[in-house]
Amino acid sequence: MPSASPDHPVVTTATRLLRTPQVWLVPAGLLTLALCLITLLFNGSVANPNADLRDAPIGLISLDKGVSSKEAGHKNVGRQVAAGIAAQPQKPHKSVEWKTFTSLDEAKQAIGRNELFAAIVLPQDYSAKMLSLLGTAPEKPTVTVLTNHGAGSMASSIGEQIAESTVRGASSGAATSILQQAQKAGAPVPAANQALVKDPVSVTTQAGAPLGDRTGQGMTAFFYALLLMMSGFLGANLIHATTDSALGYSANELGPKRLLSLPQRISRRQTLLAKYLIMVGASAVMSAAILAVSTFALHLDLPHSLLLWVFGTAAASAVGIGTLTVLAALGGPGIVAAMIFFVAAAIPTSGGAIPLQAMPPFWQFLAQFEPQRAISDGTRAIMYFDAQGTAGLDRAWLTLGAGLLASLLIGFGVTWLYDHKGWHRIHPHTLTRLRQFLHHDHEAAHNNGATTA
Repeated sequence: MPSASPDHPVVTTATRLLRTPQVWLVPAGLLTLALCLITLLFNGSVANPNADLRDAPIGLISLDKGVSSKEAGHKNVGRQVAAGIAAQPQKPHKSVEWKTFTSLDEAKQAIGRNELFAAIVLPQDYSAKMLSLLGTAPEKPTVTVLTNHGAGSMASSIGEQIAESTVRGASSGAATSILQQAQKAGAPVPAANQALVKDPVSVTTQAGAPLGDRTGQGMTAFFYALLLMMSGFLGANLIHATTDSALGYSANELGPKRLLSLPQRISRRQTLLAKYLIMVGASAVMSAAILAVSTFALHLDLPHSLLLWVFGTAAASAVGIGTLTVLAALGGPGIVAAMIFFVAAAIPTSGGAIPLQAMPPFWQFLAQFEPQRAISDGTRAIMYFDAQGTAGLDRAWLTLGAGLLASLLIGFGVTWLYDHKGWHRIHPHTLTRLRQFLHHDHEAAHNNGATTA
């Protein structure tokens, strides 16, 4: 086997490279661990939403005026049914948080602040029509379920299903009680009427806070927020690579070409500051691009466009700066760590597709500080709920601000420590020698050219 020399270096082959275990073992092991964790985060969040459901907010409004008679006095079946619904045992325990309202407007305002999945509305003639089921002209009362598609398709669906099944069951129980009381009193009840007791009400749905036609039934906000998160994460990785390439700390490859600049002497902290500033500028451009395509190409219903652009810029900046901080602190493995935190753990806990009330406690805990939940809540509040702070926008600003501040403190703190300890990316002595060597090599080439001439 020929020995290596500067003029005849040994050519490495793929087989020879693979004989070094760390070349393939480290990335394989790291990716395997990451994928196992990502699988747990994704699939664990939706394993059994029915069993995990806790405190689903559903409104309850009784507009029933009741009926009065000389024999029985005043009777209000709707009030009894509403009280029974709120007090009934729940399976699973505390799966629903019943919120009672005294007026229809009050309930609609709560939905307009994204505080409810749905709401049950018992009509004014609920008692009169329930009691008519025993007479010669029976008529079912019509119960309205107010929906909230702005909360997300799954949240709205959960609320609608619980509201309808609950009001049907409670009304059937009330009708059965009325029938039994009439039979004990000896009142004649036609056999045909008794069949109505099992299904005594008609249920209709109505949008509590109507959305525009091009809102994807409450899903456009989730995908818009996802775009903001991805623009921050991918933008940070691209800025990290291109900035390092411009500074000479990594090669810039474009097709068959490979360019490597002379490394520049710059501290880690100054490098990170430059990346932060580039990230903020890029975020403003990316937020504008997402808004422009959504508005002019897709014609989505996007009110408060200027606020949405500002919020999108802040959201992408927060994710991007957080990602750059992780990369500055951990180096290469930071890509995987940032992906797990800003993507893998963020998407299921965002509340955009699956409501947090239908997730296990651990995922609800993660959602308290994951930036994607703040981005989803803020985007939804701007797009569907008139940019109200109480609809989630205030919390979104606070969470993104706190996350951004933490990223800046950690990023500058870690890079200052690395600089202070002398942990340079390339030691200054090495840079000096490299410059001297290149200068000497350049002079030699120039002299050789002059001699030849």
